[in-house]
Amino acid sequence: MAFIITEEHLAAIAGKPTPLMADLAAWINKICPDYEIDTPNEYAHFLAQACHETDHFRTLEEYASGNAYEGRKDLGNTHAGDGPRFKGRGIFQTTGRANYLELGLKKGQDDLFINSPELLEQPEYAVWSACEYWTSRHLNDPANQADRDILKKKYKKQVHDVSPVEFISITINGGLNGIDERKKFYALAKSVLI
Repeated sequence: MAFIITEEHLAAIAGKPTPLMADLAAWINKICPDYEIDTPNEYAHFLAQACHETDHFRTLEEYASGNAYEGRKDLGNTHAGDGPRFKGRGIFQTTGRANYLELGLKKGQDDLFINSPELLEQPEYAVWSACEYWTSRHLNDPANQADRDILKKKYKKQVHDVSPVEFISITINGGLNGIDERKKFYALAKSVLI
């Protein structure tokens, strides 16, 4: 029997309901199982990251202008205006021309998100893009480790001993930005789902 995520689960993790939660829960239930994100522990990690990245499930678009990403070749931002055009969107805040292009390729339409980046603000694509990211980085593996397990993660050219939630946070964020809040959301998600 499939594990179902409800709007109430999302509200309990975030601290209060938001208008996005009903649509997000519906798409999570429709899309996540196709990516084998389907156990309470996997959902606890997945939703904790999503809750942080979306400001408590309030937004599917980064608040910042995206100007900080202008000229970032590591993100594929090689054209003038790419920073703001390809700023963070979706529940994991997909950022950069290269990542938008990669998602279009996965949908079989190279320029889908290049021509219409705002599509990633729609709940369906917001969840789908996060599932693609999660699966391509094999994040179910650390999500299924015990919280006390010590994992190895290379970060800033050094190998660090990290917990599963730290491993996943570094993978999604590229660093430890918001780590305390991510850990808090993970603890809440566990208490709600497990």
